[in-house]
Amino acid sequence: MKRNMMFSGGIPADGPEKVFELLNETVGDRALCWPDGETNPERRGWIAGVAENVLAVAPCFEPDEVIVDRPDGGHYQQDKMLRIKPGATVDLKGRLPYAKDAIASYKIFKRMQSEGRIPQNIRFQVAIPGAHDVITICFARTEEWPVLFKAWQEAVQEECRRMLEVIPADELCVQIDFCTEMCHIGGAWAKLLSWVPDNPEQELFDELTSPEYIQGHIAALPEEVRLGFHICCGTSPHFPVQPLDDISLPVRLTNAIQKSADGRVDYFHLPAMHDSDEAYFAPLADLNIGNADIYLGVECNDGVELMDRRVAAAHKYLSDFGVAHYCGYFWNKAIMPDLLRTLAQGSDDARELMGD
Repeated sequence: MKRNMMFSGGIPADGPEKVFELLNETVGDRALCWPDGETNPERRGWIAGVAENVLAVAPCFEPDEVIVDRPDGGHYQQDKMLRIKPGATVDLKGRLPYAKDAIASYKIFKRMQSEGRIPQNIRFQVAIPGAHDVITICFARTEEWPVLFKAWQEAVQEECRRMLEVIPADELCVQIDFCTEMCHIGGAWAKLLSWVPDNPEQELFDELTSPEYIQGHIAALPEEVRLGFHICCGTSPHFPVQPLDDISLPVRLTNAIQKSADGRVDYFHLPAMHDSDEAYFAPLADLNIGNADIYLGVECNDGVELMDRRVAAAHKYLSDFGVAHYCGYFWNKAIMPDLLRTLAQGSDDARELMGD
């Protein structure tokens, strides 16, 4: 994999142009796809911007009166949680920020390409959270979740269609974030949030990797669009939200997602821990995903030497893969250039190790 670097979405800077300038200065064409950094208020903070600026003002929702436990032991009330208004039809199509922001950022992206400030062979990347990520954080009434999941999926499909009216399919990359899904399957989500049901692992695994769930997010995308899944352990209120002794659960999820997607997924991003060693990465040998690329989150904000060590450990079980940060960068603005330079050096070291 000669272009062996990926970004999961958030990159802190003062707007898309500054993000693109930063990527051009630090990583260049090592990555096949560049995001705009998710700097606009409606997408900032992953789910936080969507919850505050999109869902909270949608006419089909109202503040909930339930009091729910917070991870820090405090409480927050109805201004923080939502419910469906009695009698309302839930329709989020056209309300999400992803197409609007993508079209605006793509115009900047193309202008900078024409000016020679972005390499010509870079795709424009858009990351979109999965339904579970958004709904389980914002809505405590679990009986509402099926309707809300479907509404989010339909709205995501509409966002993709709108993007493709402006952005050519062969210049676009769409990434689905699959984060709280794994945390729920692994058991951490029900421990962290009091309203999340602690259902059996296999039941959750089957539901959240089913063709209905996976295809619901990607049905509007033609083959020419590069499609990825970012499988994440979670970073808030701490990293990892879902502890992993090894990478077996992400590998199982990757295999199941690819099967439910009928082999449509072009790449997967899988997490690494700070202490990941050969035993952690051994389940990579069980991957069964056809020709899809794998990117491992081996840049863990602890320097290139330890990143190189994790790459070497993973290479024992997977001959070719790309590198990435363990999650999004959005909270690391002060050290962002250094982190990107570490990732760039680590990507070069990985290519040398793999003989590219």
